[in-house]
Amino acid sequence: MTAVLVFVCLVVAVLLGRAMGGRLSEHHLTDSTRDTIKLSLGLVATLSALLLGLLVSSAKGAYDAQRQQIDELAAKIATLDRVLSLYGAESAVARRELHATVENAIARVWPQQPGASSDLTPDFRSGDAIYRAVQSLVPSDATQSELKAKAGELTLALVEGRALLVSRGLVGISVPLLVIVVSWLVLILFGFSMLAPRNAVATVALIVAAAAVSAAILLMLEFYEPFDGLIQISSEPMVEAISRIAN
Repeated sequence: MTAVLVFVCLVVAVLLGRAMGGRLSEHHLTDSTRDTIKLSLGLVATLSALLLGLLVSSAKGAYDAQRQQIDELAAKIATLDRVLSLYGAESAVARRELHATVENAIARVWPQQPGASSDLTPDFRSGDAIYRAVQSLVPSDATQSELKAKAGELTLALVEGRALLVSRGLVGISVPLLVIVVSWLVLILFGFSMLAPRNAVATVALIVAAAAVSAAILLMLEFYEPFDGLIQISSEPMVEAISRIAN
């Protein structure tokens, strides 16, 4: 929706620039005046490119951080299940709790229902159940004691990782910076459309430029919606991890 609004603003700027350029008399658009306008627009265009690139890079960094967090959680889940498996049959309850918790988390973060949004809210009850199941294990030898300690560490690491994922999910685009970039882009397209030749080809070229910039903003916004947008983080690492856990 935001990208569409930006595109509409840029197209309006192009049309207003075309209308304004047709109303100005020749002495307002002398060669010297045109050169001055082009230099000013070039400066603003350079600043816009730098700031837009910075915003896209920041958004991509946030997306990559969440994708890496999912991979790390999946690896820790698989490792925890392996540790519990090595512990012995006594860990069956803990493994069932782990399976149910991960399965529920996948269903909430990657909902299959049409129109449903992801829910990153931690399920503290399920997390507590896993931790209690691990702590209720009674080791019979030194090996099981080490495995229990490792399982406890991994359980706490999963809780910490989930909290970090939720925290990163709260990060969004800086609205003031986005407003500044869009304002600069409106100014640029308005100025160029005012100086451009009065023909359909020039108008289409300017509208295509507006569409390209709007697409870049759409891409940036999608990076901040890694579980709901068009560019979603895959659930495959988590699905693969849960497939290894005994039901």
